[in-house]
Amino acid sequence: MNWVWYNNYAEGSKEFDELMTDKDGYKHRYTVPAGLVRDDLWIRQKDFANKVLPPQFAEVVNKTTRPFVQVITDVLSPRASFFDGKVLLIGDALCGVRPHTASSVNQAALHANLLGQVFKGEMTLQEWEKRVLDYARTINRRGIEMGEMSQFGRQPPPQSSA
Repeated sequence: MNWVWYNNYAEGSKEFDELMTDKDGYKHRYTVPAGLVRDDLWIRQKDFANKVLPPQFAEVVNKTTRPFVQVITDVLSPRASFFDGKVLLIGDALCGVRPHTASSVNQAALHANLLGQVFKGEMTLQEWEKRVLDYARTINRRGIEMGEMSQFGRQPPPQSSA
């Protein structure tokens, strides 16, 4: 089981630096690997889970033996095709979507399916790039909106119908 619990810390803050420093004192930039989260931080997170989460969710947290930490970033390439189509960005290489969208596999499958159409001559590489970029921009925007709404109660701006 993989689960996500968001904690918001400003980059460079004491809390962020503490969280990203592993058991051996090494400060990671994006990921503290499984098994290297400091014991004191993990005990503190489990105690917090027991106080604020429903018992079923707290149980999942308490039974996790090798937690890891992943900084959430928004990554979206402005292009999917390079060097006249000789290099293509597929899946997370094109757009790293936020975990709460649960869309990484779907995005990669869409890219592969559409690329199959390119290989069969049913679609041009330019059409493929437009479709995958449109999807990437949409899921990227939705992930940001979902995060803003669920964590901070901020509603997304109304979409123009024009």
